[in-house]
This record gives sequence, C-alpha cells and structure tokens, in this order.
Amino acid sequence: MSKIHIKYMSDVALATLKANKNEITNKLIENPNSSDWLSEFVGDDLYVTKKYEIEDFILKVPSNEKDRETDIYNSIILYEKLNKLPLHVLTDERFWCWVMFDKGYEVSLKYMPVKKESSIFKDHWLFSQGKRRGLFFGVLSRCYFRVALSVDDTLKDPYELTKFVISNPLRFRELTWRSFSSEKMIVLGTLKAEKRIIEEYPNYEENATRFGDIAKLLSKLGSVMLLDVMTEKDIEGYVYKKYKNMVETDLKKDKAAKKSNTIMDKLKSLMSKTDNK
Repeated sequence: MSKIHIKYMSDVALATLKANKNEITNKLIENPNSSDWLSEFVGDDLYVTKKYEIEDFILKVPSNEKDRETDIYNSIILYEKLNKLPLHVLTDERFWCWVMFDKGYEVSLKYMPVKKESSIFKDHWLFSQGKRRGLFFGVLSRCYFRVALSVDDTLKDPYELTKFVISNPLRFRELTWRSFSSEKMIVLGTLKAEKRIIEEYPNYEENATRFGDIAKLLSKLGSVMLLDVMTEKDIEGYVYKKYKNMVETDLKKDKAAKKSNTIMDKLKSLMSKTDNK
C-alpha cells in the first residue's frame, strides 16, 4: 500500500468531544458505518497532519466484540504498521482519536459498542482515566500495546504470546495497570509462565482473580527492588511456581466442592426414598 502521513485530532475537536459526550454517544449509535458526521459536528479543523509517514492499512470489521480471530489480525496489523512511530506519538490520545474515528471507525464500534446513558465513550474512546489506563482501555490503542508488549522474536512464531493474550485478555489486563509492565521482559516472563500452566492443566477454568494475584506478587518483588536484577527467565520461573500453586489450590477446592455436592445429592435421594415409604 502507499505511504500516508499520520494525523492528530485537533485540540479544538478533542475538547468538543469531551464537552459533548452524550451527543457524541448518540451520534455513534446513529452512525455505525461512517464518521462523516464528525466533521459537521466539530467543524473544518478536525485533524492536523503530522510529518510522520506510515504504510497505509485497512482493518477487518469483526463479526462482533468477541471475534478473537479478527482481533488478532487487526492487532498485528496495527503493530506492524505503527511500531516505527515515536513513543510520544503512540501514547497521545489525539493520535488514537484519528485512528479510531478515521482509519478504524466501524471496527472500533464493533469492538466497543456504545450505549446510551453509559460511560463507554468516555472510558474507551477518550483517555479519561489517565494515560496508562487510557492506553489499555482505548479501543484500538490496547490492540496495539497488547502486541507491542507480547511479541517475541526469539519464538518460532513471534506472535505466539500475542495470540495467547488476545484469546483471553484477562491474562494480560492486570499487568497493564502496574508501572512495571513498561518492562517488556517482565510481561514476557509472566505470559510464558501462564502459558506453561494452561498447557499443563488444560481442564482448568481460569480464575480471573488469579491474574490479579500474580500482578500483586510482582508488585511486591518490585517494592523490594528484586525486579531490577531478575531476568525474563527468573520472572517466568517465579510466576510459574506461584501460579502452579494457585491452580492446584483451585482444583482441590473444586474437587472438594464436587465431592460435597455428590454426598448431599445422595443424602437427598435417600431421604426422598424414606419419605415415599
């Protein structure tokens, strides 16, 4: 494809969006396929063209917000087309507003359908919760950063961990709230450990709270400066051991609960037979 210059949404346009969240939400609902209405709403000064060039790209429209296969495709495309841009661009909400409203409008609405009287537009289209959370809440910015922090050129498939993350974003989400997630080797080590556990326990139904527990354990390591001297392999081994203990604890609890339920069912059956005599 041809080269294009990136754009930022203008400061005036962004301020207009933030000042009219309810009206914008209604417009998004009324116009699911085209953002042509935006220039009429904001005015002529919608975008500002910047000096940086990227290869043009087209995203696939997913069937719904749970279409993981298309999510993987689009996330990788965004990463491959944008990863040469400076970090100050990739962390600027004005850049991502251009990407969402211009390059990926229909895709963004499929991923994150907006609803009346909700905060979806504010939370997921604007950086309303600060830069870090904004990046990982953002409809398309989070797609990019999931890849940026999980791609690993040492693997046969560099996107192996990316696919692992996108198939269940909770595996990654808790890490992104912590400042240590800026260190990619910590993220890679953690994901590799989680993947090993899931492969070893294929029947384990992942407990979302465990991902939060893992992030807290890593935060404790950071608080005593151990993260500064640990390697990716160290992180993987540490998380693997801790996660394995968590999974085995959960499985024992599940087994005990099932056994208890079986006993109760038998008692109920016996009592029913006694009552019928």
